[in-house]
Amino acid sequence: MTRGIDASTIAELAKDDFNLATLIKLEFSTALYLTDWDRNISALSTTWTSSPHFLSAGDATETSELRVNTIDITLSGVEQSYVSLFLSQDYIDRPVKIYRAVLNDSDAVIGQPILVFDGLMTGYAIEDTETTSDVTVNCASHWKDFEKENGRKTNDNSQKIHFPNDDGLEFAAKTVKDLRWGRK
Repeated sequence: MTRGIDASTIAELAKDDFNLATLIKLEFSTALYLTDWDRNISALSTTWTSSPHFLSAGDATETSELRVNTIDITLSGVEQSYVSLFLSQDYIDRPVKIYRAVLNDSDAVIGQPILVFDGLMTGYAIEDTETTSDVTVNCASHWKDFEKENGRKTNDNSQKIHFPNDDGLEFAAKTVKDLRWGRK
């Protein structure tokens, strides 16, 4: 992520008392802009809708290690439109952004919201109890597919799927020599 926080935001954060709102953007076919603030907020050229059904967004963590960072966003399942979104639309690998915005007493954003998470939706779970219903949206950084093996294999069976009459990889499995590219 790019680094840099607006100077006026830094000045406000240095004070003992400030207002902090969470903004989440879930990019479905029509983006969903939600905030946990008690009123709508205008920021980043859009209006973020105040919703009592936006229950929480986990804390984003950052490390110097190469690893998949994950975060969960919890929405109330009482609002059936959230449940409907996940049941009716493609959500896997759709972008998610979470911002923190510092607000003044008039609900205006001071400086620019701070991007704290930029990732993709990886799944969801609906949990219903006698008294509550929650939709938990699982999100992960773009590194989530880092070790995933895509594409074709260099073996005869994989080659036959695309070229049934090609015998070019017929003996590929019999080659046991370990090829180390770029090493002596």
